[in-house]
Amino acid sequence: MSSLRDVFRVLAEMRESGVVTDYAIGGATAVLFYAEPTRTYDVDVFVTLPSGAAPTLVSLSSVYAWAKTRGIEIQGEHLMIESVPVQLFPAYNALVEEAVAGARVHDYEGVPVRVVDPEHLVALALQAGGARRRERAWQLLQFGGVDRQRLRTILHAHAVPAEIPDDV
Repeated sequence: MSSLRDVFRVLAEMRESGVVTDYAIGGATAVLFYAEPTRTYDVDVFVTLPSGAAPTLVSLSSVYAWAKTRGIEIQGEHLMIESVPVQLFPAYNALVEEAVAGARVHDYEGVPVRVVDPEHLVALALQAGGARRRERAWQLLQFGGVDRQRLRTILHAHAVPAEIPDDV
């Protein structure tokens, strides 16, 4: 039976092999490390790619080619790792790059996994916008594991407009 542990092992292998420079779990899957889990279809993973010529358009073709050599099925934009849909997002702005670089390492059933910290999760959700993402941000704020001053600093540094109350 497949599990997130299997997904996290493959992500670590991607990093160790150099197909991605770094990664961090984001989105609803990341929330399960800090608050009550929310339902999600796939695992969102932010990645930084090995540097080379700075292309205008980032391609994940090398990641998909690596996955194919390991027998990982590709369905649309998803890598099907042990039947779990995993969507990779190249770090697309400074906030995401900072979130990946500062990811926390958690233990998931004996497997280390890099996860975006709660402050960056809130900032990313507010930057992206949309009702579901705002709801996820407030869920994290209500849980109480967010350093609100650090969050305000991140929001200010990346010009993400938001009013963060001292208590929710």
